[in-house]
Amino acid sequence: MKIGIIGAGDVGQTLAKLWIQAGHSVILSSRHPETLQPIIQELGSSAKAATVAQTAIAGDVLLLAVNYATVDAALAQMAPYVTNKIVIDATNPLRYADGGGLERVIGDREIAGLVMADKLPNARIVKAFTTLWTGYLQQHAHRSHPQVAIALAGNVSDKPAVASLIKDAGFDPVDLGPLAASRPLDPPSPIWNQVLTADEVRSRLAQISQLAAA
Repeated sequence: MKIGIIGAGDVGQTLAKLWIQAGHSVILSSRHPETLQPIIQELGSSAKAATVAQTAIAGDVLLLAVNYATVDAALAQMAPYVTNKIVIDATNPLRYADGGGLERVIGDREIAGLVMADKLPNARIVKAFTTLWTGYLQQHAHRSHPQVAIALAGNVSDKPAVASLIKDAGFDPVDLGPLAASRPLDPPSPIWNQVLTADEVRSRLAQISQLAAA
């Protein structure tokens, strides 16, 4: 599969390496693709650099992994080319607060996956790869049984392809349901930035459901 990665930061580079190891080819995007040549050389012949628009056109599946401060600029460049394409939304709606730390940039009751679906209405949004820090992705990929879990949410017809890519990256996919059920993929959440197995993810989410129903 040819995977277009919108955003060549730590998450994009880490998943590019893991997917190339699994036999995929990747396209890393930048407004200035020539600046990515050292990264492309390290990744090898299965990687190339392109603009955001070129990446959106060429990718069979797209991974959106940009800093949320730049997400609208990236979407403006890719939006004309994503009709009916799966876009894996790996963004977190966060920014650095003035007093230090991180804060949400969407409402507390908003769900990031649904916000992204509104921003890219012609794409098939699947939320995934938001709950683990890049260092955890690097450290725990292909861990021996039980593998570390990566949760995902989206339309039924779109999730098998993304679940397959999660497995290829060396993780155990956990299906949370449709995008409307993807709130646990947003910070703060009992599974966000936690190294958990699939059973542990399901246990924590079951506890949340029980508390909500009480």
